[in-house]
Amino acid sequence: MYESSEWKDSPWITLDPEGWAPLTEGRTPAQYRKKAILFHQEDAADAVFIVKSGRLRITSYQEDGAEKQLYIAEKGAMVGESSCLTGAAHQFSAVAIVDSLVWKVPAAELREAMERDWQLTQRVISLLCRKNDVFYRQILDLSFKQATHRIASQLLNLCRQYGKEHEKGVRISIHFTQQDIAGIVNASRVTVGNVFNMFIDQGLLTREGKYFIVTDLEAMQKLCSD
Repeated sequence: MYESSEWKDSPWITLDPEGWAPLTEGRTPAQYRKKAILFHQEDAADAVFIVKSGRLRITSYQEDGAEKQLYIAEKGAMVGESSCLTGAAHQFSAVAIVDSLVWKVPAAELREAMERDWQLTQRVISLLCRKNDVFYRQILDLSFKQATHRIASQLLNLCRQYGKEHEKGVRISIHFTQQDIAGIVNASRVTVGNVFNMFIDQGLLTREGKYFIVTDLEAMQKLCSD
């Protein structure tokens, strides 16, 4: 994996599932097929969800149909904890991007476990802070950066978390779509496609099969800092 400590505000959230053992031990995960909805925005928050394997898209919808993708919950990520702790309805929807195995833990059990297990409580707090970093970065990017810079930033996030050295540069070792990027950077899929094509023409990006390779990492980093 391409090593960098600058990934705490990446919207692709992955954690060690073993850290949730007080909640998941003895519990059988449910299988959610690709595009299955775990819960809708405004549903009552009666449980948290912990990803054992797979990937979930966490999305907020507006009345006019506009969508904002907030983050991607991957292996070990917990979803819905803030609403379960406050008693509020979910402020977003959770959808399986790929076939996923997910533990469902009742909200009451989460609260009881946090009362008796300080390490677990610290882990939940740390996750909430991590998500806050993600949202803060998105606010700054949407306020001050053009779509090109926002897209480049997400490619760098993917390199930091899933990048592997390759003869052509850094290969992003997970499959993602232009629509995934579009949802996160609040741009249309057409815009993302145009920017990807521009990066390819400029020699910053290439594709092999279903995987993308950042061919000039230094230039991509410079583009984000300009």
